[in-house]
Amino acid sequence: MFNNVVAACAQCSLTRCPLVSWLIDGFYRVGVCVSFVSMVVCVGVLCTAAVQIAARIGAKAGYPLADAWSMVLEVQKYLGVAHFDQRATPHVGSDSQHSRLSRRLVGTPDPQVLRPIIPGVTLPTGHLWHYLLALSICAIIHELGHAFAAARARVPLRNLGVFVMGIYPGAFVELCKTKLDQASVGSRLSIVCAGVWHNAVTALLVFVLVRSGGLGAVFSHTGWTRVTNGVVISDVASNSPLHNRIPLLSTVYRIDDVYLQSNYSNTWNTNDRFGETSIARWTHILTATTNRDTNTAGYCASTVENMDDGLCCEMSPEFPLGESPDNDVFCFERFAQPSKLSLSKHTPMCFDLRSVLERSDAANRCQSDSDCLQPNQRSHLYTGKQKSSICVLPSSPFASSRVVRIYYHLPNNQTEHMLLYAGSPTELWLDVQVSSLCPRYPYLPHTLPSWIETLMQYILSFSLAFCLLNALPAYYLDGDLAFKLLITAVEQRTRVARATKCNILASADSKPLYKKELTDSGTEEPVELSRGGQMVYTAVTALTTALLGWCIVGSVLLLAL
Repeated sequence: MFNNVVAACAQCSLTRCPLVSWLIDGFYRVGVCVSFVSMVVCVGVLCTAAVQIAARIGAKAGYPLADAWSMVLEVQKYLGVAHFDQRATPHVGSDSQHSRLSRRLVGTPDPQVLRPIIPGVTLPTGHLWHYLLALSICAIIHELGHAFAAARARVPLRNLGVFVMGIYPGAFVELCKTKLDQASVGSRLSIVCAGVWHNAVTALLVFVLVRSGGLGAVFSHTGWTRVTNGVVISDVASNSPLHNRIPLLSTVYRIDDVYLQSNYSNTWNTNDRFGETSIARWTHILTATTNRDTNTAGYCASTVENMDDGLCCEMSPEFPLGESPDNDVFCFERFAQPSKLSLSKHTPMCFDLRSVLERSDAANRCQSDSDCLQPNQRSHLYTGKQKSSICVLPSSPFASSRVVRIYYHLPNNQTEHMLLYAGSPTELWLDVQVSSLCPRYPYLPHTLPSWIETLMQYILSFSLAFCLLNALPAYYLDGDLAFKLLITAVEQRTRVARATKCNILASADSKPLYKKELTDSGTEEPVELSRGGQMVYTAVTALTTALLGWCIVGSVLLLAL
């Protein structure tokens, strides 16, 4: 039944129009080219990932192989393709406040190129339904590409279905092998590459829909209002420390010293650093590495307020916020170089976190210790005689935890509130769902826009993953047959060129040395690969499969380590 539906769609009266038929055939020919470009790109990504994983495992084992990834980065820098962190400020070497912000190459430390998706480990459990639905949609679109291209080439569809392997959904199509083998090489290439091409087009359409604001425009016309001065809290996980601390539909307009408002003009260019939209700024701020990434100034504190208990600055990966039993005491560091009147650079500085950060008005912010030594502006820091004052910032030597100041408005209320969060900013980003849309009517679900936006992000990611990984010339992937057909097409062209040259040189009454044999149906007979072509196909496919297997096993091993 489904075969008849697909065939009817592919061979309807509209598609029989010469212009429409030419456009559809051209569409799939472009897909063949895109698929082979994806194949080359993915092979490069796979080789990079294999070296990176080997280097990381070697680093954990203490072998010299750990230097291999550094060599890869040096080669990328030499070729001019090194990727710099989006959060790094362009004002490198400046003496202004811009130069005190984070400036790091992504390779130090570098993000893992390939990571396995394991719910609860590398995938937030709250995103499980987004993941399953997006993966199912991308798999169905991929297989429909094969089915529609096959119907265009008049290759019958024998079976179509979906399956679940563990928790991972998938889909498949089964074509008539006899008719497929009888089709021309070009038609077979279009069928094989159609799945990858459909995923590429899906990724492009989703990107344009989200990037152009089309998705927001749909919600704006169906009962939601766009918020321009920040992001709206649509949901907070029940296990989050912010649960019941920030009311739903509150508007977060600032984090630390960075305003989320799209058109807000600050003393430094936030558009270049954190993105153009409120959602982009929210994401980039909460994935920043240290407190210096989002604070343009320090805080004035008196040395007499030092509450060092010998444990608050004992920070480690196990205790990124220190080992002090008093949760209100936090370790601070110098915002700038130490002055003669203040504490030594290596002296632990522990202050009451709330007491220092709640004095975040402009009069108590500083760039150096000298800004805190003005009694007319810092009178509350002096009692009788002048005491030493310093410019400090909460210490965050480990990216897993840091201090974040969250400024927000309550729903239908412009009163400003500030909330201090000390912990993992990544967990904060995962536990708190935000949106740029707020419902105009109480009966509308306030979580729907953020849910749809997250789903679109997963569809975009999985579509690109399908487009790249399925194009690999590895066993059981589309790229396997596509690469074999490519070699077949090259050999056929070479054979035709040689035969044409011989026929030109032959006499008119002699028998042609080459004749293209056709089957009774008018289609090409299957052509076997030559010995050399078979060797190239086997070597490339086996090597790519081995690399892919190593990346899968190595990435899982890295998680275990």
